[in-house]
Amino acid sequence: MLPDSERPDQVEQIETDETNSWFWRPHTLTALALFIVSLAYFALFETSSDDTVFNTKRGLLFASVSFLYIAMTHTKNGPFTRPHPIVWRLVLSCSMLYELFLIFLLFQSDADSRKLLSYLYPDLGEPLEEIDYSSNCMIYDPDRPEDPYHNFWDKMDWFVIFHLTGWWAKALVFRDYWMSFVLSITFEILEYSLEHQLPNFAECWWDHWILDAVICNGLGIWLGIKTLDILESKTYDWRDLWSIPGNRGKIQRILSQFTPHSWTKFDWGYTEDVKRWGMVILVCAFIMIFDLNTFYLKAVLWIPPPHPINFYRCVLIGFVGAVALRETYEYMSNPACKRFGQQSWVAVSILCTEVLIIWKFGYDIVTKPFPTHVVIFWVGFVIIIIGWSFWNFTYKLPRRKRTASGRELSECAEDERPKVE
Repeated sequence: MLPDSERPDQVEQIETDETNSWFWRPHTLTALALFIVSLAYFALFETSSDDTVFNTKRGLLFASVSFLYIAMTHTKNGPFTRPHPIVWRLVLSCSMLYELFLIFLLFQSDADSRKLLSYLYPDLGEPLEEIDYSSNCMIYDPDRPEDPYHNFWDKMDWFVIFHLTGWWAKALVFRDYWMSFVLSITFEILEYSLEHQLPNFAECWWDHWILDAVICNGLGIWLGIKTLDILESKTYDWRDLWSIPGNRGKIQRILSQFTPHSWTKFDWGYTEDVKRWGMVILVCAFIMIFDLNTFYLKAVLWIPPPHPINFYRCVLIGFVGAVALRETYEYMSNPACKRFGQQSWVAVSILCTEVLIIWKFGYDIVTKPFPTHVVIFWVGFVIIIIGWSFWNFTYKLPRRKRTASGRELSECAEDERPKVE
């Protein structure tokens, strides 16, 4: 993978004077020494216990931490380098550990998997109470004169902030307004289509289209696009810390370490050719399945929505998705990139393993027959997509390439999207 500064799709000026300082050099022997000393201290000098449950949890914890430590020390750097490559190697290591945990769950029974989660979190292991969010859809309730808008205000909780922040982050990850907008609307339609399987998807129309689609999704996407404009127009100046005069400049340089090293503008080129169109659809499908898995995993493993384990998973998947989508874009756009990214590889394996767990433990849920109107809608949608694709890539696009300006044009002349060499 080419460094950011050598990519022709780079949209900003990068000035760098960083030296090969201690901060950037590998320290594998030092890491090995710290690892051995830490193991010796915790194993030999901490007070031992005869409690089997405590020792099991402690052993699993230290085995997991040791795996993360070893993996982030020896895995390869990814496309992101700020604030330090080891941070993103830790993200990769956490995703690998999460995948191993999912594989372990996959080979348990549904009862044992829930029992295991209750072993880690004693407040889990109880069936979830189904909440109907669509029983009363009146925005103004005249029967409650003291609080006539209670239906609306009941929906305004911390999840609204998380929802808005999530779509702001997604816009930064996709780096494309139309992809963000289409995914936002598609997910609301998926909630309509799957409410017979997950009753929590049944919401009032204004909850779907005003609170979710417009306020949370729309405002989050708009803020994300505005953030992208700032990142794309910024000049990135990375001078060595000790070459900057004054304490104020040094403090600004330290804080800027937590901003991107550079920024690459994405041009997904949806309609350039049928192969790229298919890959973009596949990427969007994977993103939608990741989002749906959040709700299905809660249902089959009996995890309440406010539980922190849901938050941990969403944060992990968010960081994993940022790296994986960057690697996927490079794989799609750079002819010299012949290897699927390591984080993308792990992300796809996580996606598939989660789907297998949902299918195995929630077979009665996912096999509920779809209502007729839902089947008709999605069959029609697929027919329209296939028909448009056939028309665009077999008639419209070849004709436009042949007749532009009344003369023959090559694909390179027609395609103005910057290529990655």
